[in-house]
Amino acid sequence: MDSDDKDRDSRIDPEFLKVLSHQIKSPIHAIQTLLGTVAEGYAGDVDEKVLPFIEKALKRSKEAQEVVSDLLDYQFFTEHQNEQEEFNLVALLEELLESYIPQASEKNISLTGDIPSQTVINLAGNSTGMSHALRNLIENAIKYTPPPGSVYVRMSFNAADKECSIEIADTGYGIPEEEQQSIFKPFFRALKTKSVIAGTGLGLSIVKKVIDNHGGTVTLKSRENEGTTFYITLPFVNFEENNEEAVNREQVVIIGGVTAGPKTAARLRRLNENLGITIVEQRHFLSYAGCGLPSYISGAVSSPKALMSIGDGTIRDVNFFESIQNITIAKSSRAEKIDREHQTVYIKNLETGAESTLRYDYLVLATGGSPIVPDIPGIHNPGIYTLRSLEDAEKIKQELSVRRAREVFILGGGLIGASAVEALIETGARITMLERKAYILLGQLDVDMAHLIQTALNSKGIKIHTGINIEKITPSGNGLAIQTAEETFSADFIILSTGIKPNTRLAQDAELEIGPSGGIKVDTRLRTSDEHIYAVGDCAESINLITGKHEYWPLGSISTKMGRIAADNICNRNEEFSGSIGTAFLKIFDINVARTGLTSRSAMKNGFDPVSVVVTGEDRAHYMKGSEIIILKIIADRNTRKIIGAQGCGIGEVTKRIEVLAFAISQSLTLSEFFKIDLGYAPAYNRPIDLSQTACLFLNNKLDGLVRTITVADFESDMSSYKLIDLSPPEQHSSGSIPGSLNIPLERIRHEKLPYNKKTKIVLYSWTSAGAFTAYRYLVTRGYTGLYVLEGGYILWEKAH
Repeated sequence: MDSDDKDRDSRIDPEFLKVLSHQIKSPIHAIQTLLGTVAEGYAGDVDEKVLPFIEKALKRSKEAQEVVSDLLDYQFFTEHQNEQEEFNLVALLEELLESYIPQASEKNISLTGDIPSQTVINLAGNSTGMSHALRNLIENAIKYTPPPGSVYVRMSFNAADKECSIEIADTGYGIPEEEQQSIFKPFFRALKTKSVIAGTGLGLSIVKKVIDNHGGTVTLKSRENEGTTFYITLPFVNFEENNEEAVNREQVVIIGGVTAGPKTAARLRRLNENLGITIVEQRHFLSYAGCGLPSYISGAVSSPKALMSIGDGTIRDVNFFESIQNITIAKSSRAEKIDREHQTVYIKNLETGAESTLRYDYLVLATGGSPIVPDIPGIHNPGIYTLRSLEDAEKIKQELSVRRAREVFILGGGLIGASAVEALIETGARITMLERKAYILLGQLDVDMAHLIQTALNSKGIKIHTGINIEKITPSGNGLAIQTAEETFSADFIILSTGIKPNTRLAQDAELEIGPSGGIKVDTRLRTSDEHIYAVGDCAESINLITGKHEYWPLGSISTKMGRIAADNICNRNEEFSGSIGTAFLKIFDINVARTGLTSRSAMKNGFDPVSVVVTGEDRAHYMKGSEIIILKIIADRNTRKIIGAQGCGIGEVTKRIEVLAFAISQSLTLSEFFKIDLGYAPAYNRPIDLSQTACLFLNNKLDGLVRTITVADFESDMSSYKLIDLSPPEQHSSGSIPGSLNIPLERIRHEKLPYNKKTKIVLYSWTSAGAFTAYRYLVTRGYTGLYVLEGGYILWEKAH
């Protein structure tokens, strides 16, 4: 302490501070109570113009109360500096960290610790004073760190020197170099923050007083706008390892904390309270709904916490897992290596660089997947983003808020890009999609269904260029130039939607078996080639229930199921994950898209003889308010008639049809067996025979030879070879019909002679083609041999154009 500090301390009379503080404490409390009574309306209604002034006075009185409290604390720790007791510093620090996690989480601050939990370190001194000092430092770190930020607390010890160290680091405003010498002086406050953040200037003085009383030292390093780290050294009396419980408890280490990992952890805790469970996650955010990222970008979801919450309002953040479920979170930490022989994971804290190890009895790999970044020159230029994590969404959100980007290009037509379209439009951007294949979403849909979605997006103002091969991307002005062989596009920024690949580096380095799909190979119990290691979620492959082959489906629904089943098997419940069929939903504007099972292309590749039909119709009784058209495609194997795939789209309720068809596929049901399922009926929800069952009946009729159909694409490829008959009522025909069609209303079909030879190739259609099937069956009996029913009717033809 320099001479100025000694002089300043000598001018502070502790007894005077004590008397003064007690004298003003009571009136301040009374003022605060009176103001609170008025503000809450207990003294009558308050004029809205006056209320802000009362609330401001109430806030200032609370600040005055804090000054008094700090004055009394300063006096107390000065007066009681010689009082001694032994206390466990590790337990004290752990308790403090746990108590501040909710406050940090509320402010969107990451609060993490690295504390030797299995060690008892006893100090001689005053536990109340030490708790107060450390509380001040942690509280200040949270207070002076703007969101999103981080606060990190690390404790270590030197047994030989009987000295322990505590570091409390933040990513906050920092302290200017010229002020750092004065920061521990009573009543000193940094100029940068004192006008915007309330405080007394006594907090750090109390910290120094307490640390001095314990024979320790406290120093700091800080850089303006880069954060501050306080370094505390303290002598201790003794220490002892308290690892008996840790040795006896089974330890489960889970690498990955987004979807499958937290699900595994939560299920493990519900099944076994005595397990030691640790989640290692390299990012700041934990257990969030990745499918909601586009909504977060658009502002429809206002906070990352909403993506971490469940239906009852519980936020599954670090505080939830650590405080409520007693699960240790090693956040901002990366697993570097797996030592299978010693069942140990080596991890590194990405904020501090500290390295440590975790012993495991069972290891769960939930390392997820990463966006595929195509090998295009310039693909790593600034302004090119992926959309896989909350951090990615934050960057895109920031890009939109800062530059109000007008031209956004999505490279690739997969699920990620398609799901982001509406969110980006809502921010005011113009969207262009560049896809290498002939259509977008061809990884999930057949060409005919993909064409419908692409046409619908075009009608919404989304520009879609297919068959595009990008040669390079270069900076251009404030944006980017995307160069192809045909033309060059100008973009403000770019989002990649070129697919997902499994993160298998750790598994490969540990020589675990990788499956043919590129994911970690697992058995039906989700064990890897090492019986002590499980793999779940987007890093693991899955068995296709239809083909029996290994596939890779990075879907949240599959990840969640895998996590639960892996936890069951770790707890010896012997559950099997039989596989998946890739059921997935997508909503773009008012269009619902759903798919399950095989596409026609994948069915042929896997040795099936696929046959399909497309039907259209209302999602409920047509006379009910709110009924909307949906389009369903059913795919079955010609030989077994088992349903092997289904796809649907439309403004109406498509998803529940695909869900029930997914069940049918999972149970290997035939078309006839699915029709016999007892689905409920009410006009407000569906029709007496649901459209999904109608589609199966229609496909059965097609296989039985009771009807011959033609798709819109096949018809349009050779239109001149066919005659068209529209069986709709005249008024419907006049409002919309396929050019060149002859209108013969269904009620007249038995009374009018067709003006065509009975061998002429004739395509029959109506609004949904339901009436066309009736006409077909009649005309066949009259000897017409060249008849076809247009699948989906006029509705499908119109939506395809």
